[in-house]
Amino acid sequence: MRTWHPIAVLVLFVLAAHPLLVAQSSKDRSELEQLKSLVMSQQKALEDMQSQIQALRSAMEEQTKKLASGAEGGADPQRNTPSQAQTVQEPAASEPPETPSEQEQKAVREELQRGPEIADITPDTPALNLGPAKVRLIGYPAMTTVWRSANSGGNVGTDFSGIPFDNTVAGTTSEFRVSPQSTRLALRVDTNLKSSYAAGYFEMDFGGAPLAGNVAVTGSSYTFRIRQAWFDWGKGKWEVAGGQMFSLMTPNKASILPWPGDVATTQVIDMNFVPGLVWGRYPQVRAVYHESKNASFGLSVENPEQQVGDNVVFPSALASTLSSQYNTGTNQLLVPNMTPDFVFKGSFDGELHRDRKAHLDMAAVVRVFRSWNGGSVYGKDHAFGWGVGANSSVDVKKGFRFVLDGFANAGAGRYIGGLAPDVVVTANGNILPVHSYSWVSGFEIAPNPATGLYLYYSGLYAQKNSILNSNAACCVGFGYPGANTAADRLIEEVTAGYSRVLWKFENIGSVQWGAQYAYQWLEPWVAGTGPSSAKQNMIFAQLRYNLP
Repeated sequence: MRTWHPIAVLVLFVLAAHPLLVAQSSKDRSELEQLKSLVMSQQKALEDMQSQIQALRSAMEEQTKKLASGAEGGADPQRNTPSQAQTVQEPAASEPPETPSEQEQKAVREELQRGPEIADITPDTPALNLGPAKVRLIGYPAMTTVWRSANSGGNVGTDFSGIPFDNTVAGTTSEFRVSPQSTRLALRVDTNLKSSYAAGYFEMDFGGAPLAGNVAVTGSSYTFRIRQAWFDWGKGKWEVAGGQMFSLMTPNKASILPWPGDVATTQVIDMNFVPGLVWGRYPQVRAVYHESKNASFGLSVENPEQQVGDNVVFPSALASTLSSQYNTGTNQLLVPNMTPDFVFKGSFDGELHRDRKAHLDMAAVVRVFRSWNGGSVYGKDHAFGWGVGANSSVDVKKGFRFVLDGFANAGAGRYIGGLAPDVVVTANGNILPVHSYSWVSGFEIAPNPATGLYLYYSGLYAQKNSILNSNAACCVGFGYPGANTAADRLIEEVTAGYSRVLWKFENIGSVQWGAQYAYQWLEPWVAGTGPSSAKQNMIFAQLRYNLP
């Protein structure tokens, strides 16, 4: 058997494999050339893409500079985080505080235009989603100070008919107090259904009677009270609402809406607004037909209350019974009202020129009175009362609004804050409605997005109604010869105010400061030997934090 030398075997293997190696080497070089070409093309594409990105970045930087230079007060539209808000609160000594962004400034302007009333038809605050419903907690804690030149009382809500005369101790004694009573809290729920929408609103404040006589001595225990509580449902052009809300007689800013931010109750700090304003918050059911975006018509059935206040004197033979059939200021819920009040309203909106909006709404109320006529226990007398009002507002120019309201009535003094009586009653039991008239006029101004100014002149006139007493002697009723000075013929007020949003950020809230000065005077029908009028100066200041 032949034996092969190992070296010979290796030489023969190399000679056999040489053609294969040569072929493989040639194939690898071809693939490497293709891979190199592909890498070079990808690199060129990446370089082109990088050039495009750089060009876009330069364009964006240029656009950002233009936006920053065009924003009011050098606003930074990117600033909306809590940490940056803290920077605004405590700015460095070398840097001025920043101002809100354009979007925030727009919200501030709308907030100032609605004054102390919160919640309008379009919510702009964070919501908690519960199924199809959105739940929002809104309101504000507020600290209010008030100084009056006369001791008329009323805390942060003025008793407009209670100004003491300057020949009394109270009329020559000023008063000052600090109060949290203006604090307000509300819960709102909104939901869109398949072909309709629904909403609910519940608002509380601390404007009720103090819990104890020593309220200002220890705990400042102001009563937590219901302010508004209602539901709202709408489908197509129809809207139905029910519950306690502002009366349909209350002026609106636009259309006919139940939301408190959409009623025109002025922008003052005083919780009782201004004398002469037509308003009330009553339990009611209303239906509104929105014929178009410019016209709406509504009907409301509202809780009644026949009232005369404490300045109407009944005939002596009827007084003991009639005093329990009319609200004299202390009857609470004991008055036997006969029917609800019926209110009708029409609202019209338009533009005078470009963005200069104009609004007009007209309303009428019909009332029914009933009381004992002095005959048998079944003997009753009845009378109708009425009132008509018109409210208008016009944007004279951007940020400058003129408002004018007027109201005339016979038997509807209740709707002027109860500052005029509804009726008097004759010796034979006949009910005679008292005529009264009121007005509100003024300007609401927003010179810049964070500032609001207002000026109002308002008042009311109540016509006297003198009747013979039960013994045919003169006289009883309202404003009769010999009446006390509580029967006011005229109540007027001039007031001006300022409001400033110190800072505001989305999802954080805002801090707002305001001040109001008011000069008020009244003239009674009978002054006797005393002064012919009573006067007082008032200064309000308020700091509040608006929940986001």
